[in-house]
Amino acid sequence: MKFKYLIILIAIASLVALYLLSIVSHPVLISLSKLSTYNGQKVVVQGIVTEYRTTSYGSQIITIKERENSTNSVMLYIEGAIPVEYGDVVQATGQIQQYKEQWEVVVNNPHFILILQKWNNLSFPLWQLAQHPENYLDTNVNVTGVATQTYASSFVLSSTDGTYSIEVSYLSSCSHQFSKGDAVAVGARFVYNEATFQFSLRAVDDTHGIWKIER
Repeated sequence: MKFKYLIILIAIASLVALYLLSIVSHPVLISLSKLSTYNGQKVVVQGIVTEYRTTSYGSQIITIKERENSTNSVMLYIEGAIPVEYGDVVQATGQIQQYKEQWEVVVNNPHFILILQKWNNLSFPLWQLAQHPENYLDTNVNVTGVATQTYASSFVLSSTDGTYSIEVSYLSSCSHQFSKGDAVAVGARFVYNEATFQFSLRAVDDTHGIWKIER
């Protein structure tokens, strides 16, 4: 009888040990400013996609930054690829390492990347871009306003009160149906031109466009 109870106690102790081990070994969510503290460890990171490309070997490199502090960024090196766009909010689980004096998170499987928020599900007013441009730079954004000046392949988008305005350029292949004075919704990439010292919106991808808003 005592042997029976001993077996039960051992089984319970084993389950408790496995539970505690799972807690300890579960990767923690960290800020991108703490990467060096966790060098060599598996962690969870989150950020906004500002750049992405696929290598000749079929792997993918994604750069993400924190919206709260845009100076914090990291490259995700993924064995495989996922369908991301500029401005998407993603979460990645991988191991931190330093490569060519830069921090990167190595993700062994694309399934360890989660798209938490698609860029086209968010919308921002022009004043928000104007007051916090560093938070949205090099990402896709949705904004609304009025087309106050129109040109061959660009126009000026202004807030309804006329306080804020920004130039929007677009390709002829992008969806666009509007006239001067129309209220429009713009899906484009928010960029900075170092030559002119100006921010602008560029609608150049298939997912971008300018759409008239019916009042």
